[in-house]
Amino acid sequence: MNYIKPLFSYLRIIISFSIGLLFFLMWNQIESYADLIDQGKTDSAVKMLHFPKSLRVVENITAGLNDLHQDFNDPKQIRRTLLKVDPARIVPAKSGESFAGEITRKKLKELTQIYSEDVIFVYRRIFEPLPLLIKENKTVQARHMGLLYLAKQKKVLALQGSLKEETFSGTESAKQQTERLKKLDQEGLKALSLQAKKVLHSHKFEKRQSAY
Repeated sequence: MNYIKPLFSYLRIIISFSIGLLFFLMWNQIESYADLIDQGKTDSAVKMLHFPKSLRVVENITAGLNDLHQDFNDPKQIRRTLLKVDPARIVPAKSGESFAGEITRKKLKELTQIYSEDVIFVYRRIFEPLPLLIKENKTVQARHMGLLYLAKQKKVLALQGSLKEETFSGTESAKQQTERLKKLDQEGLKALSLQAKKVLHSHKFEKRQSAY
């Protein structure tokens, strides 16, 4: 009968380990499907970056923005803002194809199979309310969010994001509204690009100068 107590102890250890493993797997499953831009968290243990690095800029289109995308998808605006993020300014940055859906680790891995660049800059634009045609006094908020994905390290660098707003009287023509919205969009893109540049610089490897 002396073997019964050790047996129960082993069973308790096995059950505790199994429960812990189950929770770990469930948490990993949840993490793999969570939207990383909404989470806004930078991964730990990111290695310092040796520049120059190649950069690919890709837009994540949100629901409801499809109708506006044609107006805001101006390559010149992207060139003036997000494509100037590369700190070394040696390897030219490139734009990628826009896509919809949540930004998960699985999706980021898929992007690395499409693009060969070292850093993938994924950005998102959200307008609230959707400024399809403003007929009354209304304030439109433009939120620009994003992240930097280090392809080789498989690490995420989060960006704080930018929030801009513009008040419309509702009496402007559709053309005037579009021009003001484009300007609002450009200001948000510029702010996001400055954030991305700052984050990349903060992870830049610097040689230590000898004190002797």
